[in-house]
Amino acid sequence: MKKYLLWILVCWSGTATAQMAAAQKVTPEYLHETRIKNHPPEIWQVIRDLPKVKDYANGLISEVNIRTERGTQYRDLVFADGRKRTDEIQQVHESYKFFVFQISSPLPAGVTKAIVTALVESLPESKGTSVVRWSIIMDGEKAAKKVLTDTLTAEIAQYEAGLKKLLE
Repeated sequence: MKKYLLWILVCWSGTATAQMAAAQKVTPEYLHETRIKNHPPEIWQVIRDLPKVKDYANGLISEVNIRTERGTQYRDLVFADGRKRTDEIQQVHESYKFFVFQISSPLPAGVTKAIVTALVESLPESKGTSVVRWSIIMDGEKAAKKVLTDTLTAEIAQYEAGLKKLLE
């Protein structure tokens, strides 16, 4: 019986390994940490409340609409300068305090994918201070990615300033 179970385990493991794709290294276009003098649950409650982005965007966003189509959640934004953008909400992970959105439209010519993440964590060495770790991951042409990265980093800077005003 033991030999039979071992054989099944070996065959199953070999099949699982054969079906797995090779891991790909993903290099973000941008990584940034925002330190906020508050606790992760309080920070997370603001970020996870999707319409509240207007409150912590530091004046950058004038309108926000959250809608669901066929089980997928979207965030329609109108910026103070009149620009509009739609983001697909990919994850709002409660346990890990992790938020991910992918820009649906408009994407600049030359960019095929743009994903922004925010992860809220405690800082054990700094009691009462937490960190929001931002990242931007993109696919596309280098020059086009640079232009969108610059726009998104300016946007994240406004989120950073707004979160600090709201929570510290």
